[in-house]
Amino acid sequence: MLILTPSDFSVATPTPTSALFDWASSGNEQQINDVGQCAAALLPRDEEVVLVLPPRAVSWHRVALPKVASNRLRAALEGLLEDRLLTDVSELHFALEPRGKPGQTVWVAVCQKTWLRSWLQILEGAGRPVTRIVPSLWPLIQSEAPVESAGASRSFELDIPSTIHWAHGEAGQAWLGSSSVLGVSCTPLLEATSGAGGSNSVAAVTALMPANADGQGEAGEYDVWLADPSVAAIAERVLGQRFELVAQPQWLLRCSQSDWNLAQFDLSLSAGARRGQRLRRSLRQWRSAPAWRPVRWGLAALVAVQLVGLNAAAWHEDSTLKAKQQAVRQTLQQTFPQVTLVLDAPVQMQRELVRLQQSSGALSQGDFETLLGAIDQASGGEAFTPTTVTYAPGDGRFSGWRATEDQLRALQQTLERSGWRVRFDGNELAVSPPAP
Repeated sequence: MLILTPSDFSVATPTPTSALFDWASSGNEQQINDVGQCAAALLPRDEEVVLVLPPRAVSWHRVALPKVASNRLRAALEGLLEDRLLTDVSELHFALEPRGKPGQTVWVAVCQKTWLRSWLQILEGAGRPVTRIVPSLWPLIQSEAPVESAGASRSFELDIPSTIHWAHGEAGQAWLGSSSVLGVSCTPLLEATSGAGGSNSVAAVTALMPANADGQGEAGEYDVWLADPSVAAIAERVLGQRFELVAQPQWLLRCSQSDWNLAQFDLSLSAGARRGQRLRRSLRQWRSAPAWRPVRWGLAALVAVQLVGLNAAAWHEDSTLKAKQQAVRQTLQQTFPQVTLVLDAPVQMQRELVRLQQSSGALSQGDFETLLGAIDQASGGEAFTPTTVTYAPGDGRFSGWRATEDQLRALQQTLERSGWRVRFDGNELAVSPPAP
């Protein structure tokens, strides 16, 4: 996964030559592999490219969506937000929160369509088409809400409703982005030149923060304060607050882990592409996410048990087969002690039995008389008479039959059912004793 964001926010339309991106790559969506800053043409190649929009690029609005058809949803949003926005709604891009549907009260992300489309075109022209668009900050939800609720995804797990503050640098200026259950704000952090001015800076920043869950504008006891290392010192001096360091690549990674995707309406991907994204993301999460570690270990243990079981069963079957083969060899050598080298015990035993029968004067299955008797018995009293007989020990050939082809084939089938080996070729019937 390649995660990137414009290096400097500007409402002006970017050009390919001046467009620079801060980027981070992750192979498993859990850890950063590489980071950098470069033009679009120099970005690493990846199947999934996630564009993270700066906090100041997106505004947030809470609206109650009417129940309308999906093809009329964009028009409904324009009517609901027209009085709240200073720009012509036709020039803006709208996106609903994850799993937001008509008939619900949802958060709507709004940004300049021309500006966003320009960034997408620059990346597509460089051979890095964007597969997802996510915000760098978004409104949170009440922490006690179920995970499957709409908009339940967030960057941090909170035990109680609170506010996340993120101090970051942009265009040489330090900014404080704040996100709570009641909205998102982005405030410049300006250092004052005197002590009294410092108090005024804190008051100004606090006044612009979004309200907490209890409706108060002041920082709450359980607020989370995070800062990029490049602006952490400035943020701590301005606000007199201790910040936890979170580098920009790690922040981009956390943004990509959310469920948000602002590529909607006229900027949306095809249904097949969205399914492919969800499948690839699910596979990566299953392969690397800590929450799935017990399942991965369980599956690995199950596969290991199956392999051990199959190997044990194969070893047992092989041992049983070898024991039976050894018993056959012992039977052959005990019955015919003159056989010292055993290559094929059943065949050798059959041959020894034939020799024993011949030496005692008894008929064996390969004798001529035995073949004739088998043919006579199989004919069932029919007058099947060959005119030519060729015999070799264990093989009799009979041709010139006074019978039809159907009668000979019936004779062949009867002999085969009795275990004899029979070949029928034209008018010749070749009969051999049963295989040992």
